[in-house]
Amino acid sequence: MPVSEKQKQYARKWDKENMRSISCRMRTDEAEDFKKWCTINKTTPGTELKNYVWKRLEEYYQYLENLEKQQKGK
Repeated sequence: MPVSEKQKQYARKWDKENMRSISCRMRTDEAEDFKKWCTINKTTPGTELKNYVWKRLEEYYQYLENLEKQQKGK
């Protein structure tokens, strides 16, 4: 079933309020090599970058949790 215009409008509004893009600039040859690597590994640059960010966020959240525990122990 096709998505109605009202549903598309709601999705765009939700995305605008709740989603952000992260980007970086790279040399063209490096970016193309990364895309090729992703293709060979049956993934996409976006998926790989999201996985990297999520991994770093997990480390950050663990750091904050440990910091909070240390402060409560004082």
